[in-house]
Amino acid sequence: MSERTDAEKQVEESAETINSEKFLVFSIMEKSYCLPSRLIGEIALFDAVYPLPLMPSYILGIVNRYSTPYALFDTGLLLQKTPCPRKKVLILKEEIDKVAFLIDDITAIADIQNDEILTIEKKSGSDEFTDGINASFKWNKDDVFILDVNKILNRVSEELL
Repeated sequence: MSERTDAEKQVEESAETINSEKFLVFSIMEKSYCLPSRLIGEIALFDAVYPLPLMPSYILGIVNRYSTPYALFDTGLLLQKTPCPRKKVLILKEEIDKVAFLIDDITAIADIQNDEILTIEKKSGSDEFTDGINASFKWNKDDVFILDVNKILNRVSEELL
């Protein structure tokens, strides 16, 4: 019997990485959501928020992180039409946009195989912010919904025009 070499182990690990993605799983009002971990810049405790006038109710205002302002979205209002308890702030990387999401808590970092992800079909012309959910997967017997940041930001941009 032959043992695998280090090179063979590295090839196998890189194949697993190619066929999977890491997600930051978090809760919002007892439901599980996630974002690809590559989009996450920081997780912080909720602090001061500076209100902005004439914004939709789900944009709470601006949070300041290291002298950089981020628009804070109430994910409870966005996704479930109920204000989210003010516990933690999930800040996206600046390359995405200067946006932060209010969440309850971090649940896990999940490494999910691509074939375990189920795409969610949407009706055309839907008005729901659930359009910001593009897929899901099972994690610890729960459904976890994958948020699509671009769809959420596009929807917000349309509403602000």
